[in-house]
Amino acid sequence: MLNRFFSTLKSLYTLPSTEMENNMTDTVESGSDNESPECYGITEKEHLQETTNLISTTETQVVIENEQDTVIVDIQEETATELETVPDDKQPSEKKVAQNDPYAGYLAPNGRNKRRKTKKNRVSNETAGPVATPSTKEYNGVIVSYTEDTIPQHMKKYYNQRYSYFSKFDQGILMDKEGWFSVTPEKIARHIAQRCQSDVVIDAFCGCGGNSIQFALTCERVIAIDLDPVKLHCARENAKIYGVADRIEFILGDFFDLAPTLKADVVFLSPPWGGPSYLSEDTFDLKSMIPGNGLKIHQIASQITPNVAFFVPRNTDPEQLAQLAGPNSTCEIEQNSLNGKIKALTVYYGDLINWQRLEKIEEDIAEEELIAKIVQW
Repeated sequence: MLNRFFSTLKSLYTLPSTEMENNMTDTVESGSDNESPECYGITEKEHLQETTNLISTTETQVVIENEQDTVIVDIQEETATELETVPDDKQPSEKKVAQNDPYAGYLAPNGRNKRRKTKKNRVSNETAGPVATPSTKEYNGVIVSYTEDTIPQHMKKYYNQRYSYFSKFDQGILMDKEGWFSVTPEKIARHIAQRCQSDVVIDAFCGCGGNSIQFALTCERVIAIDLDPVKLHCARENAKIYGVADRIEFILGDFFDLAPTLKADVVFLSPPWGGPSYLSEDTFDLKSMIPGNGLKIHQIASQITPNVAFFVPRNTDPEQLAQLAGPNSTCEIEQNSLNGKIKALTVYYGDLINWQRLEKIEEDIAEEELIAKIVQW
């Protein structure tokens, strides 16, 4: 199966669209991932310009059918419209670290945080320690609002892409330190929400609310769950900024414990990936590398509803994802890309699969294979 999987991906490079071919080739060679947020969208300088800034997006869909050696691939290009331009709202804050086991990997040291030193700071900090300014935003002693001056040096590249995470960032968006590493870019979150449109959707690991907000714009009701009170506070406040807080039920708790009591049409899974350490692995293993066992998480979610969307790293083992569908069942693997760089995979199960599109893809692939055989003859 894998040989056919990779050979099918390779055949994409021969498609007529030269621009798309270059984008896909760059994606594979660059090894782009969540540690490269410069590819998520616009920079601060581009955000402040008055002219329209278009972001090209490539989405690739792959379907794997268990017990049948079949792989289906589809590519679709999208264009985003101009993001809303809003002025900067700088609110200085001090640097603190939130400790929470599921997100512990995100706090792995990436070098020292260098603090700007001024004469005033050197004098006051010698005895008083960190000084909180009137505009500093904290919750439970954890910094939830960074500015260009207070963001740690190794997180500058994430801060520069803040408008890609939340287009309304300057209106008071809150994120703790781990949130900067784990939030889903808004454009990708919006696309997933459109695919998961339903009456009730569960965001089992809502974090700072990026996905929950988009779900609230396409679904009647959202159940947002997280075991970290700081992240849940950020999610609630961020939902207010987007005007959708009244459509979201925020629950502080563990999805594993709450699952037996939950009912929904769709479950969205975006568990912590264990921090940036996964980048060093050739293949991401759902069982051992996701805290709590990604295979078990999917099993629990599928007991609520078969309609599950699983957001996983781009290097996740495709065989594992196919096995989760069960014998003689199908899953749809979608590569979420921005600017030709693959950022993650979203895997759809149950009724979330777009069967009409997949049938068309099957026909196209069958036709290409037939033409290839005729050429060989």
